Amino acid sequence: MVALIFSTFFPMMLIGVPVAFCLVLTTIFVYYQMGDPRLFMQIPQKMVASMEDPLLLAIPFFIMTGEVMNRAQITDKLMNLASALVGFMRGGLAHTNIVASMLFAGITGSAVSDTVAIGSIMIPAMNKQGYGETYSAAVTAASSVIGPIIPPSIPMLIYASVMNVSIAGLFLGGMVPGILVGLALMAAAYLVAVRKGYGERIPFIGVTNLLLAVARGVPALLMPVIIMGGILGGFFSPTQASAIAVLYGLFVGFIYYRTLKLKDLAPILKHTVRSTAMLMFLLACAKSFSWLVTYYNLVEHVASMFLAITDDKIIFLLIVNAILLVVGMFLDMGFAIIVLGPLMAPVAYKMGVDPIHFGLIMCVNLTIGLATPPFGLVLFAVCGICKTTLTKVSIGIMPFLLAEVVVLLLVTYVPEITMFFPKYFGFVN
Repeated sequence: MVALIFSTFFPMMLIGVPVAFCLVLTTIFVYYQMGDPRLFMQIPQKMVASMEDPLLLAIPFFIMTGEVMNRAQITDKLMNLASALVGFMRGGLAHTNIVASMLFAGITGSAVSDTVAIGSIMIPAMNKQGYGETYSAAVTAASSVIGPIIPPSIPMLIYASVMNVSIAGLFLGGMVPGILVGLALMAAAYLVAVRKGYGERIPFIGVTNLLLAVARGVPALLMPVIIMGGILGGFFSPTQASAIAVLYGLFVGFIYYRTLKLKDLAPILKHTVRSTAMLMFLLACAKSFSWLVTYYNLVEHVASMFLAITDDKIIFLLIVNAILLVVGMFLDMGFAIIVLGPLMAPVAYKMGVDPIHFGLIMCVNLTIGLATPPFGLVLFAVCGICKTTLTKVSIGIMPFLLAEVVVLLLVTYVPEITMFFPKYFGFVN
């Protein structure tokens, strides 16, 4: 029966059937083979029951928060702040691009959103300054993957719901890896800029102008502070924090920046409902599939498969990294977490990997997969913004991808990097 499950699920996925339908159709087919028509009633029951987790309410609120801040046109403010902070360095616009992605990550939590919002501004600006379209696109694609790492993060919310892990612990654990990815990309950008002569040094804008840029950007940057501060301070739960984030975003857009209009609310709600419906339907289908995973002990079969290869934790995590990098090229992060999380995580737990640590390994790994040639999603996004080809961007992104893989290995094999803040705030014993 295990062979039947895999031989049904993967062929459908390979021919392009949406993952959600692969999950539920596989469940229906296996139930049919079992010959008990009463089992079919469990499918809608399990799908409805899967929506009862209060944590899932945070998903539409965080999606709406990112859309509100995008519509409020805060990108220019964050760009100016990033330029004031690092624009004077060699290859300044590349550093500005990366830092802007780090700042934007605390608001949207989406790699594709960051690619479109920042790339549409930075790529033409970098081209004008002689950086070259391919290099500009590569920097944008590489830096946009910081979005799902620095909280708030939709993939982390999905992992927390599927694997019953503390979302606050995951958010805290993602802060240091996100910053490390940004610093590693800046180091790579500096080396490339020196070797190719990109971006001459410009004078520091001065303390006064820096303070002005900070003042204009701070209201937007307070978003992650409010979210994490409220959760850690015990003022509200993660779900309540997501609702507070929406209200704060509306306040910043309508009252402070005054760039948000009433006519923007309809597109915001439309995007929120559409994105939420897709994720919720996927989670509901996954819940019905999870019965098969439990009933047929798929976790034990996967564990036996890994242990047959190796019982060494270091080798196991290396295999996981390789698998997730490849999967991240083809599947949306949410889909990959729902399908692979319940199979891989229990094996990792048995080998002594902390649940929060493994969740962060998955999220960072799949995020880097978004920028991994030849099928990384953000690579197609930047090619849609500029005139360069996928082949050229794939070559140009290699130094940045190498920097991200180095950080991934640090996150994987030096757990103190990700676990310091979760341990400090008591989310890990």
